[in-house]
Amino acid sequence: MLNNKIPPPIVMLVCAGLGGYADGFTFTSKPLVWLLAVIILAVGVWLAVVSIVSFKQAKTTINPLDPSQASLLVSHGVFRFSRNPMYVSLALFLVAWSCLLLSLVALAFSLVFVLYITQFQIKPEEKILVIKFGKQYENYCRKVRRWL
Repeated sequence: MLNNKIPPPIVMLVCAGLGGYADGFTFTSKPLVWLLAVIILAVGVWLAVVSIVSFKQAKTTINPLDPSQASLLVSHGVFRFSRNPMYVSLALFLVAWSCLLLSLVALAFSLVFVLYITQFQIKPEEKILVIKFGKQYENYCRKVRRWL
């Protein structure tokens, strides 16, 4: 079990809330920026869905708070390009949000999210997965980046 008890989607929502609050939740009226935000959001949703489907097809857990329950190392599909596409999708949601707010402060909270999740979620997960899957996971880590 991880020491981190905060589910990553909650961390993402807190970062979104803080970024929005810092800029008064004022949305841009620029249509091209909205289009960009919708495209980024759509990519994030697609990435989240295909990642979850891959885990469900492999019949392994998607619970980020207990990676020791993983029954299989998923390394196909989008997992060939990122070890953490579900977290990438959450980061993309924050980038889309910062576009809607046209806010560098909100964008900075995207970075805060990435740093927090890397330190308190991904690194502890990796330690557990090395114990659980050994060389198979170590080889996977050498071939595939943590984020992108």
